[in-house]
Amino acid sequence: MKIKTYIIDAFTDQAFKGNPAAVCLLTEPLKEKSMQAIAAEMNLSETAFLVQRSGEPSFFDIRYFTPTVEIAFCGHATLASAKLVLERLRLDQVTFTTGQNLVLEALKEPEAILMHFPLYGYAPQPGLLGFYEAMSLPSSCPLYFSEPIQMLILEVPDKETLLQLRPDFGQLLRVVDIANGLAVTTKSTDPEYDFYSRCFWPWVGINEDPVTGSAHSALAKYWADRLQKTELRAFQLSARGGYLHLNIKDTNTLEVRSQAQIILEGELTL
Repeated sequence: MKIKTYIIDAFTDQAFKGNPAAVCLLTEPLKEKSMQAIAAEMNLSETAFLVQRSGEPSFFDIRYFTPTVEIAFCGHATLASAKLVLERLRLDQVTFTTGQNLVLEALKEPEAILMHFPLYGYAPQPGLLGFYEAMSLPSSCPLYFSEPIQMLILEVPDKETLLQLRPDFGQLLRVVDIANGLAVTTKSTDPEYDFYSRCFWPWVGINEDPVTGSAHSALAKYWADRLQKTELRAFQLSARGGYLHLNIKDTNTLEVRSQAQIILEGELTL
């Protein structure tokens, strides 16, 4: 069996930046065991599997796998998948339905791809024993939890603190059992962006994710509340880096604009 497979750098307009995702374009659904094995072989933070619906060229079912587990929603793999089908299948828009029936739309714009993501809330999270020690940070840094995405949000004082973070991932796994991910964020003092972040997901096998679209479904709400604005520009400060332009449309919907670059295509033999 031959599967058309691509590697696409998401949330960037440059090759070898942003967050790479593998995208497998299937002619029929695969068993979960096979998808997990392929994702482990690709060994990227996410591999997306797409199945085009019969008679509906702009509708696809999508599922996301890290090298170790399936996850419900992945922003950068959605953008990578949108880049592929909008460009190679010459569509103007595409609708993805996830394995959990979340509906995600993407549209082609002259200079970007526009996606509609869910907007997630957050709530204060009481101190977790051992958490701040694992982060080498004082307990005065505010901590929150976004339940829909199972992600902690930690605010640090400045960009320098964010860049210097070296979490103890082993201790994080031992002391935190409520989360799948952690977004550490700070307000930007640069005119180009409103806030920065770094995202850590050791609970699903990814110590640091280069650019995490799904995290911004909660970070957008977090910074909108603090900055009192609904249009935000974000940059994720990983080694590869990547940008997102965010616009809160209503209480449930977040517009995300960015770009992606197809860097590799071929066939995977199963």
